[in-house]
Amino acid sequence: DIVAEFKAKNFDPEAYTLYSYAAVQIMKQAAEKAKSLDPKKVAEVMHSGMTFHTVIGDIAYDKKGDRTSVDYVWYVWQKGDDGKITYKQM
Repeated sequence: DIVAEFKAKNFDPEAYTLYSYAAVQIMKQAAEKAKSLDPKKVAEVMHSGMTFHTVIGDIAYDKKGDRTSVDYVWYVWQKGDDGKITYKQM
């Protein structure tokens, strides 16, 4: 839906547009929960395990600030028996 909204305003969301938008959504939700704009209080909420609802899906962080779910794919490039270089998903 957000992509359609961007395009309706003659803006094509490329590269990191949606990730940046999601980051702002997370900061907003954390500040609202903390009832403060104090960076330490906002960070505490962000590291609490709370699920943040964003344009790229739900995101939560652990106490260290690492994501609690992984949504990336790892590929390994390798040379096949035929000499052709391809990749495989891990």
